[in-house]
Amino acid sequence: MGQYALLLILISGLLNPIQTGVNSTLRGRLRTPILSSTVSFIIGLTCLSILTLATCGRLFPEMEVQGQLPWWAWGGGVMGAIGLTGNILLFPKLGGVLTVLFPMLGQIAMSVMIDSFGWFGTSAIPLDAGRITGLCLVIGGLLLYMVDKNGQNGKMGRSALLWSLGGIMSGFTFAIQPVMNGKLAVAFSSPIQSAFISFLTSTAILVTLVLLIPSERHNIPLVRKTGGPWWLWTGGLIGAGYVASFALVTPMTGVGMVTLVGILGMTAGGVIVDSRGMFGRDARKIRPLQYLGLVLLLSGVVLIKATEISG
Repeated sequence: MGQYALLLILISGLLNPIQTGVNSTLRGRLRTPILSSTVSFIIGLTCLSILTLATCGRLFPEMEVQGQLPWWAWGGGVMGAIGLTGNILLFPKLGGVLTVLFPMLGQIAMSVMIDSFGWFGTSAIPLDAGRITGLCLVIGGLLLYMVDKNGQNGKMGRSALLWSLGGIMSGFTFAIQPVMNGKLAVAFSSPIQSAFISFLTSTAILVTLVLLIPSERHNIPLVRKTGGPWWLWTGGLIGAGYVASFALVTPMTGVGMVTLVGILGMTAGGVIVDSRGMFGRDARKIRPLQYLGLVLLLSGVVLIKATEISG
């Protein structure tokens, strides 16, 4: 059972850059990132509503259970809205691989801080030599990938640097969201219901922003008029499957193993998107030195997560 569960996480991670590409393409049709994020979340929320009713018989848990949760446990949807919208903005600027790698760096850094300081009710894991070495490998691998990439395309300009920093900050949300959603999943005894609550919060935030911002509200009619291929509307379904699968498998195998396998899948998916020039982007050949950078980066992730699991 554990092997099949991890295979599910690997596939979910592999599809994550695909979801970003799909949503980025939808953004091109709808002209704004917030509106495209909203459409994606509405589709995902609809899917999760059906699954929640089918598995739990009700959309919301009892009020008694809700009242026992800390306030921050409800913030997973906020993190999800920020993270997804951030990735939609990043994809056209950085491409498939770097839209995975920079948020990954932020995710790893924030997860290490959460574990080291015991934030969000987690058990503190001291920052030891193994985790420090792993962080150095992650940063070194990313820099090596970037150096070879810039050797092909010129030096990184100020704009690209700012987008890269934005990617790192976006990654913070991907480390925080699973902790919050995991708290809900345990309290509700249902990862599907936890994912539904998270998507409901994200959708409510984004719908509010669309209605309040004139430029977003002006483009709402484009949703009905937008044509295009059928897969243009699958981003929300992929996102719902991603969140639900992580919430389902984490209690079985632990946070460390799920994060590791998910990152492996996301990196592979980013390479496929870039190398094949998917979603209207020019194909980018991944050079040997860049592959070495990815190996170093993933080695660092393995070392960090192995230390967490053994601890």
